[in-house]
Amino acid sequence: MQAWFVVATKPRSEAVAHEHLTRQGYVCLLPRVRRAFRTVGGMRERIECLFPSYLFLSADPEHESLAPVRSTRGAIGLVRFGGQPAQVPAEVIERIRAREDTEDGLVRLVAPEFVPGSRVCINEGPMSGIDGIFLGASGVDRVRLLLDLLGNMREVVLPRQQIAVGI
Repeated sequence: MQAWFVVATKPRSEAVAHEHLTRQGYVCLLPRVRRAFRTVGGMRERIECLFPSYLFLSADPEHESLAPVRSTRGAIGLVRFGGQPAQVPAEVIERIRAREDTEDGLVRLVAPEFVPGSRVCINEGPMSGIDGIFLGASGVDRVRLLLDLLGNMREVVLPRQQIAVGI
């Protein structure tokens, strides 16, 4: 029976492992996303793996051997628990594939919608680790937060990507 497995790869070798496993006849999935990052010259974008150092492989272990995976260029081997290869539920793979863009094949991650008054946590930038209250959107990709800074409540505007749902 066909199942999905997780392949651990060498650092930054996911594409190499994907290519060589595909050449060997395995069906593989390497979900990638477009990420923004800050440089001295401003904001830049790059394409990165959604799960660094991992990819997914579909195979029927009763009819095809999984042994070649560990000697494939770029791959370390299958992720195992108790000596058995870890299987990924087909629903997880379907959800990842449902988010893939048909034009460029990249996975689209949707930012969570915040409700005014909800607790959030800043997870990036100089104010990382500070909890606040979501006030509302400020443009397309910025948000307004109410933070307790040095005993005073202050409103700040931050990029949406820097906040996550608070505890």
